[in-house]
Amino acid sequence: MTTALKYTTHEGTQKVVPLDTVRIIRPLSDDEKDRAKASLKEKRNIDIDTDRVSVRIEFTDKTSKLARENLEALRAQGVALVNLGSERYVPAVNITAAEAFSKEDADRLKEDEYTLKQTFRAKVETKAGTILSSATPQQVMDRRAKALEASNTNAAPAAAPKPKVA
Repeated sequence: MTTALKYTTHEGTQKVVPLDTVRIIRPLSDDEKDRAKASLKEKRNIDIDTDRVSVRIEFTDKTSKLARENLEALRAQGVALVNLGSERYVPAVNITAAEAFSKEDADRLKEDEYTLKQTFRAKVETKAGTILSSATPQQVMDRRAKALEASNTNAAPAAAPKPKVA
């Protein structure tokens, strides 16, 4: 199991960050790529090639970076990813708990002037903060277990073939 995430920025710089600082990884749609390009051009006068970015990685401090690697390339590094719904992925090793998201929780957020654009069923505690999920707490934990198992299977050395029994 890996403890770091390697990614390439839109500029081509390779970075390695501790996995427990990664909050969410989200694949970018063409529209999101175009919005990111316009935003970076307007705010920082940076031109990016949208064909060269695949995901947005959000960190514990809520900053984010665009990366060239897609989800499969990140998984190939041994990073087990869990889909919390709406194409928001979290490193499985970062998930520490999940509990039901109640109507009271939703009402508290609305009091704080948050707009909930979807139905959330779970509050997921991670090493990088709390994230709301459209999956149930049990689904989150099942997905976590499955992702960790798949990651361990992919990282394990090939077992000797079993003898055939006639």
